[in-house]
Amino acid sequence: MSEYPVYTGMRSAGPPILSRGAGFIAALVVLPVFLVTDLPFGGYLLGVGIFALNWLAALGLDRIARGKMQVTAVGITGLGLISRAWVTFGALFVFAKLVDSHIGVVGAVVFLVLFTVDFLARTISHTMARSQRPGPAPVTVTSDPKDQV
Repeated sequence: MSEYPVYTGMRSAGPPILSRGAGFIAALVVLPVFLVTDLPFGGYLLGVGIFALNWLAALGLDRIARGKMQVTAVGITGLGLISRAWVTFGALFVFAKLVDSHIGVVGAVVFLVLFTVDFLARTISHTMARSQRPGPAPVTVTSDPKDQV
């Protein structure tokens, strides 16, 4: 057993569909915009697909960080956040340059909307979970003075 605090995974409060799936709910909300306008549907699919891969990578990094010292876990998740951003936008840039710039730009905008909604929902949920800490442990009184602290 370690004498340092250990990361046990991201805490969340509220319904899991909101705390963990807000980006996918946003994807459903944005979908009608693409169905009634002439925006390229391929851009929507690209943005949602890259968001899903990014979301799965975040869950994987959280699992890797579990059981590590909190300082190490913060490093893993922080490096993961920055790395995912660079890889995602690198992939979108390459797609826009080599395949189709219009679809690439639309995909980047869709990704940014979904990522922002998801990030805000997880941040709010995590903050709420941290504010709902359990109360102090119950105090027991014993007759033996050496047991009392």
